[in-house]
Amino acid sequence: MPEELDEVVETNIEESLEGYVLPTGNEELDMRLGGGIPVPNLLSIEGDHGTGKSLLAQQLAYGAAKAGKHVVYVTTESGVKELVMQTRKLSLDMTDEFLKGLIRIMPAHMEGVRWARKVARDLLHVLGNYMARVKDEYDVFIVDSFSVLAVYADASVVLDFLTRARTLVREGKLIILTIHPSVLPDEIMIRIRAISDSYIKLDFAEVGGRLIKVMKVVKLRGAAGPVDSTIAFDVDPAFGIKVVPLALAKA
Repeated sequence: MPEELDEVVETNIEESLEGYVLPTGNEELDMRLGGGIPVPNLLSIEGDHGTGKSLLAQQLAYGAAKAGKHVVYVTTESGVKELVMQTRKLSLDMTDEFLKGLIRIMPAHMEGVRWARKVARDLLHVLGNYMARVKDEYDVFIVDSFSVLAVYADASVVLDFLTRARTLVREGKLIILTIHPSVLPDEIMIRIRAISDSYIKLDFAEVGGRLIKVMKVVKLRGAAGPVDSTIAFDVDPAFGIKVVPLALAKA
């Protein structure tokens, strides 16, 4: 494993430069997160299928673009048109921001191409190079889903990508990775959780006979205010993420 990774993990980004808090575009969610997402930051969003990882990533991209920040959104699950249409249906319409160049969508979805170790290794390596090469062209870089790109890659390739991500965070960027926990080896997941400045875990919970989505904020380094450790939410076509008070969820 690269020795550089352990050195980077110990770096405190709060000492490297003065940051700011980026709103999510959802006032209720901002309140629960202490104002929004602190920048710079390496944020990992972990959750099983259907827990809302992509939705949360899209919400953060929407909030960043609305705040005038430049976003690169790498998606392994859809094409450009599909992603824009999907966000429009959830009232997270990014059409204007996409046309203005504030959001750059990069599909890493290859229909009909069989994933293999070499393909995955090359893609992750190329993505890491690209992320570093165009660093002056974005404020936020989102990889949805990182686990799809990392699943067949060698551990050294994955850790090299994470080292690059940490370096960019030290230069003031917000890097967001969505991860399916059961896809990657435990060794890699432990490293990801340790290296991340912020870590949000998504899950389902049954409360009062009702199945709801739950956002557990394990850590959010640099938050501007108090952060709720547990946030219950639904997906509402009219609002996107709709925060549900826990008292109401239990009713």
